[in-house]
Amino acid sequence: IDGTKIHYETGGSGPPLLLVHGFSGSLQSWIDYGYLDGLKTDYRLVMYDVRAHGDSGHPHGMESYTPELHVNDALAVLNDLRIDRAHYFGYSFGSWIGYSIIKYARRHLLSFVGGGSDPYHRKSALVGNIIESRKDGLEAALAGTEERNGRMTDAARANYLKQDPDAQIAAITVRSDTPGLSEGLGSITQPVLAFSGTEDGNHDFVKKAAGEMPTASFVSL
Repeated sequence: IDGTKIHYETGGSGPPLLLVHGFSGSLQSWIDYGYLDGLKTDYRLVMYDVRAHGDSGHPHGMESYTPELHVNDALAVLNDLRIDRAHYFGYSFGSWIGYSIIKYARRHLLSFVGGGSDPYHRKSALVGNIIESRKDGLEAALAGTEERNGRMTDAARANYLKQDPDAQIAAITVRSDTPGLSEGLGSITQPVLAFSGTEDGNHDFVKKAAGEMPTASFVSL
């Protein structure tokens, strides 16, 4: 898409469910955290590496990370599998991509589950910390992540170190700078579940987004 390859994998059987991982993750995250095993008997799971992650392309330049391009990536994966409409589950950066789909291509959604992120335009200290950590190289960024969250699996570590720091900086900068994704939330008709941890800095914004959608439920963890 726009010269960038998108890597995806599938598993299970049933209604299609698109799983979109968070920033610095990969489709391997869904496997490591048990989602594939837990859902494969009920859904046809479609997992892809977001651009600048995993085995997908890592273009430089902020023009390669617009919400419209992220939407096109997701729809291209579904189209390659001859899927017109799917359930959607995104976490963090993946949730933000889901809000982009709600704005630009919501007819392709059967339902939306979004965790740990919201559609609002604002600067956050987290984005600044991510950018600074990438300037020191991926080994240093990985060490900081594992110090906070514990050691990753070998597969997750390998995917983390495939990243390109400049591509990651471009991706998170566009995420932070993009306005307007909250427009039209009040007209969504698909079922929505939004969730966030109480200690997540995005918690109140995720709750606010759920409050703007007439079909949404909000879960605070």
